[in-house]
Amino acid sequence: MIEYYNDILCIEASWMTGIAGILSKTNYDVLKRRGKLTQFRKGGNGRTALVEYASIPERFKNKIIDKIGNPEEQAKHQQFRKHLKPSRKAIEYFGNYKIPNGNYLPTDRAKEYTTNAMFLNAVNIVSQYSKAKRKAMGGKRTCVWQAVSDVVNELQKEYQHTLPANYLRLKEKTKQFNSQGFESLIHRNYGNQNSRKVNEMIENLLLSIYIMKNKPYHTMVHDTYLEFLAGKIDIIDLKTGEIYQRSDFFDDKKGTYITITVATVWNYTNDFKNRPVVDSKRNDAHYYNNLHRPHHHRKLPKFSLSKISFDDRDLTRKMKNAKGNIVRAKAYYAYDVASGALIGYSHSKDKDTGLFIDCLRDMFRFLHKNELGIPMEAEVEHHLVNQYKDDMMKAGVVFPFVRFCNPGNSQEKRSEHFIRVKKYGYEKRYQDGIGRYTLSEANRPPQSKEWSSGSMKISEKIYTYQTLVADDIYTINKYNDDLHPNQKAYTGMSRMDVLKMKVNPELPEYREDVISKYIGEKTPTSIRRNDYLIAQYEKYVIPELSVLERLQPNNKNVDAYYLPATDGNIEKVHIYQADKFICTCKKLVAYNEATAEQTDADRESMLQQQKKVAKFDSKIKKGREILANIKVIEKENYTEPEKVEVHETVTISPEKAFEFDNEYDYAEAGYEDL
Repeated sequence: MIEYYNDILCIEASWMTGIAGILSKTNYDVLKRRGKLTQFRKGGNGRTALVEYASIPERFKNKIIDKIGNPEEQAKHQQFRKHLKPSRKAIEYFGNYKIPNGNYLPTDRAKEYTTNAMFLNAVNIVSQYSKAKRKAMGGKRTCVWQAVSDVVNELQKEYQHTLPANYLRLKEKTKQFNSQGFESLIHRNYGNQNSRKVNEMIENLLLSIYIMKNKPYHTMVHDTYLEFLAGKIDIIDLKTGEIYQRSDFFDDKKGTYITITVATVWNYTNDFKNRPVVDSKRNDAHYYNNLHRPHHHRKLPKFSLSKISFDDRDLTRKMKNAKGNIVRAKAYYAYDVASGALIGYSHSKDKDTGLFIDCLRDMFRFLHKNELGIPMEAEVEHHLVNQYKDDMMKAGVVFPFVRFCNPGNSQEKRSEHFIRVKKYGYEKRYQDGIGRYTLSEANRPPQSKEWSSGSMKISEKIYTYQTLVADDIYTINKYNDDLHPNQKAYTGMSRMDVLKMKVNPELPEYREDVISKYIGEKTPTSIRRNDYLIAQYEKYVIPELSVLERLQPNNKNVDAYYLPATDGNIEKVHIYQADKFICTCKKLVAYNEATAEQTDADRESMLQQQKKVAKFDSKIKKGREILANIKVIEKENYTEPEKVEVHETVTISPEKAFEFDNEYDYAEAGYEDL
């Protein structure tokens, strides 16, 4: 709008004929043609046309003054404004600057310092330009700073800067800014490094007191700090062996020790950067992990049996053990992650590895019954399963993938989330006495309080182990048959429906012969009559004679592994010899020998046995045919060869070799060593 062009005060022509309405475009062209206006610069190519202010007729000058005031004053501001450009470096510096207590500069302070830096950058440019101009004209350099200071002061209300009003102090501030940079603009209360150091020492000491093993309250931390300053106690750093020095907490300016309030202790310990640190020392890993530690954000798999998750738990309600002590029954669950269905469970009075193995057996019975393959991945915890990590629970042995969760991180295991849903969503609905001790009345189980001999005794209802197991199995069935929580994706489908209908098509084949070796029952037995073996008082038939060739020579002793059904029935056994799989044997079905009583099943069994005997007889017949019918004939002119004396090689122990003498019986020594 207004600017100096070649040291001549000019006004933009478009502003006068446009938004300002000083004169019309036609009038402007007429005045310019008659020489009543002097145009110094033509418009075009991004430039604006400029008119010399002194050449404008008085009637139009008056209109300009009414609009904007004295143009010479405005031009002075305009010249300075052109150099007021925000500094990206200043914004980053003050935006990231931390004061002694660890907090960032307040937003209003950061904005103030950024504005001051912008003005000082402009002052540097304008003052240098003005000095050169004033020197060329033979003027005084002092007047330059006075003029710059006047402009800075006049723009103070508009920009809210806090630079000095006096030109001498402004000059000094600019010099300091040029030598020290952005740090020179920060008030000493924020930028005092010694103060920062003292505050950090106090903060460190208070936090160190706060994490002591007795978990002191904030008031106790405050009292301990004051006792330290008073010399009543000494504080030692056990890591370094150094003793904290009271002189480090002395304020030289005030001439006394630095005292604090309980509120200051609270502020330090609850600062966002300090709270996770002190909680990691004051509390257990589970508390710290669940409250502070960032966790992974995951989504469920699309297919069922892509991943299963195992975990143990104590049933909520209590029972009595054999010694009469009040305890909780134990349970182990296997959940499918995609559907949330509970596909395997076991119960016990003791938490041991048998609890985990029984859960596996139940899960594999379920998979076998529903003709499902082996789950792709198993997620397990450490404390009961760790002993199997190099055996059954090694990736590729039973499950293609196995993942051991980090100890103490309950959020990591999917089964933990499903157990919580089952407990508070289904056990609470179908069982009495389910709850936890919280402020919520609905979650508090009923208690009976009795006073005896001046003491209070709290009693709860005790259940039998059989009742607890039966109620848990009932709840499991209700949980599996209830609607899947994601009804938008699985409308009208239960958890069990989702499990069976969304099975991963890439599941490995169910290998009962492999599984039974690790979690099945074992019975040593032997193969009899090249036909069958006995396990658990039942006969199991060899599928074909060729499998006998896999046995060790003259050794028919084998181990039979099997997975009993829920009712205890054993349909087949898997035979191993020296950890080598031999075959799978099905239960032998005997037929009724009375023809009049035979059924179709009897006749089929008899036919299969006849075929097997026929195959055996055929194999023996072929073997006999291969053998030759030979006769031995002695030679009449046969002469015995000369006998060659054979000396037996005797091994003598090194100890006895050193005792060599004529009286030593080396033959006897060799015999003993053999």
